[in-house]
Amino acid sequence: MSDQTRQRTTIDPSQAESLLYPMAAFLSASGWDKKDAARSFSRAFDHFLDAPGARQFKHIGNPTPYADIIALWSRDRRFIDRAGRPRSLPLQGRVSFATLVREASPKTGVQTALSVLTHFRNIRKNSSGQYKLLSPLFLTSSAQSLAFEPMAYFLSDASHTLGRILKRKERSKSPELFWRKAENTNLSEAGAKKFSAFSMERTLAFVKEIDEWLDAHSRRDATSSKRGKTRRVGLGVFSILSGLEQAQQREPRG
Repeated sequence: MSDQTRQRTTIDPSQAESLLYPMAAFLSASGWDKKDAARSFSRAFDHFLDAPGARQFKHIGNPTPYADIIALWSRDRRFIDRAGRPRSLPLQGRVSFATLVREASPKTGVQTALSVLTHFRNIRKNSSGQYKLLSPLFLTSSAQSLAFEPMAYFLSDASHTLGRILKRKERSKSPELFWRKAENTNLSEAGAKKFSAFSMERTLAFVKEIDEWLDAHSRRDATSSKRGKTRRVGLGVFSILSGLEQAQQREPRG
């Protein structure tokens, strides 16, 4: 990867405080004081530093260009076949990966995009030397590493959502933020694997639909003469997998 993608991303104090605010609120509501919370955070920090075998973070910079590249590859008729599936693309040429990158994100280097998307298994080179798109959405993890910026944004978004819910006043004019959860504590290990596959398939389809809705409305707003100030909106989804001991300790049903 280039030096730009390897550089560390700085989180400023206000971003760190926004990330920690909901945790502080819940700890305070549980009866903890500031000293107890600070000691626990310090121990958690030390546990992370001492944890063996954890996947490493890889800095990729702003993740939006990579998502834009995949979105254009999945939708633009130049890059899809008659069945609507993304074509395999040569690296260079009139209709190529290089063309795709220049169209979707002109400021992103072709080799940088190739390195990031290949590393996180979004694309692969086939036997004919062309590049095949493997995922309709930008994947940000591999067996060895996690992309830092998308993970940091996800945590920040989740914390900010909780913080906004905690701070929201009844007559607030801003859109109401929400979170929803579906769970069950009575699945076996095999059932958990089936759920993971099922929910991944359904989630990819749903998030792709959300992404297309946002893209269509963003383009519509961009052509409006009354666009004015804009907001960043979206939807984040995550899976849940608790330890076996939690399921075993639940109260028996009568």
